Amino acid sequence: MQRLRSIVFSIFFVASVVITGFFAGPAALFSANAARKVAKAWSQTILFGVRIITGISYKIEGVENIPQHGCIVAANHQSQWETIALFAHLPNPVIIAKQELFDIPVYGWWLRRVGNIPVDRRGGAKALRTLRADAAAHIAKGDQIVVFPESTRGRVGESRRFHPGVAGIYASSDAACTPVAHDSGRYWRFPGSLKVPGQIILRFLPPIAAGLDRKIFLRELQNQIVNARPDLETQKMASHESNE
Repeated sequence: MQRLRSIVFSIFFVASVVITGFFAGPAALFSANAARKVAKAWSQTILFGVRIITGISYKIEGVENIPQHGCIVAANHQSQWETIALFAHLPNPVIIAKQELFDIPVYGWWLRRVGNIPVDRRGGAKALRTLRADAAAHIAKGDQIVVFPESTRGRVGESRRFHPGVAGIYASSDAACTPVAHDSGRYWRFPGSLKVPGQIILRFLPPIAAGLDRKIFLRELQNQIVNARPDLETQKMASHESNE
């Protein structure tokens, strides 16, 4: 039954992209701000749809830490869910995403139109300089740059080394960074398309101030996210109980 619901949601997801992409196209052509409003409404629709169809809900902790100004927002990466949820709940989100996503028909056009930043992982130093400059410009305008320092999606309970790219953006933009931790992969499964009923916890942590040494910042960011991740928290509790 849950696999059937997952298939129904996948159909709903694709249909919503196509319908929104074409029927709201004029708004996107009008202005980037209008396009962002449409994209945020679409994100809310997806969060509603996944709850109704598959039973995946979510709870936000640390609402007072949701930034209202230009900064970096760095989160662990387990599924597509956190990209959608952060876009829905941040006031002016800009996602840093792999170039391949921008090449998807309709979806990729909207990604670019709302101001998201593509990253070419094979572009070398020049691509990194461009990425940092673009991110700093957006932060200066008051946008929140969403970064996934693990680079790729990881499994539940798995902790990966953070890539230093986020530290480069942090240094070049001279901006604070809000860490975010969650356990989306428990329910929005990856790899695969299975969706399992449950409540995702999305935690916004207190910001890390600007101006730290890159290595110190990267270590602090990883420690904060790892210590706040609900999936690792549960794992630690289970290990502690088994040792008693």
